[in-house]
Amino acid sequence: MNRQVDFVRRQREAAWEFGRQLRDGLLGDFSARYQVAFPPPPAIIIDELLTDFLDVDLKFDPLPEDTFAKAEWLNGRGCVTVNSLIQSMPGVKDAQGVENIGKWHEAIHIVRNADLLKTGPQATLPGIAEPPGIACYRSGAVQLTPEARTREFWAEEAGRAAAISYRHLARSESFKRLMGLARLSPLLGGEAWGLLYRAAADIGVNRTALVKQLEYEGWITVTRSGGRNLLSVQPALADMVATS
Repeated sequence: MNRQVDFVRRQREAAWEFGRQLRDGLLGDFSARYQVAFPPPPAIIIDELLTDFLDVDLKFDPLPEDTFAKAEWLNGRGCVTVNSLIQSMPGVKDAQGVENIGKWHEAIHIVRNADLLKTGPQATLPGIAEPPGIACYRSGAVQLTPEARTREFWAEEAGRAAAISYRHLARSESFKRLMGLARLSPLLGGEAWGLLYRAAADIGVNRTALVKQLEYEGWITVTRSGGRNLLSVQPALADMVATS
């Protein structure tokens, strides 16, 4: 069991590194083109990074309820289509952040899975999804082939890590206030959650993605007590974010 956990952890960390390298390269290109020392958060400018720096067509069309976005190769170019109905999906609270994460997810596919997108999927068994593009599905929405599961795991992890820029998080006033609370108490409640959610919005991602990334990297823990979710923040988080 420990070997499996270690394997997943290594794969997750490798995907994070891939996503962050892609993001940093694109932000470097953005800064050079526009002569800015500090570019906007990568989740907020993902549209421009896709179209102007990755040379990808970007569309917004209605897609099935189980799909946030999809990547395809059309007319010799990569194409990302975003579900224009994300805001009306059940359970989606911060649609713009979800949309931005989905775009980064598909950016990973465009870069990492270009050969597959160009040649199309192989034949699969009935009932197993391997679409004529690569879709960013809601969790558990469809049954995937083992190869597709691996590919989606990688894109989910790499895309989320790329979108969540700790350098930009360090500049969020809400995040700074959260760090101030964390220095006063080991367990935080309602106010802290509100600050964390606003910090997520400041960098253009949805709250669930930010909480998940911070949890996976061990910077926060969430515990249930007295009917409430309590937040524990590692004291070193502020230093890590400031130096990222």
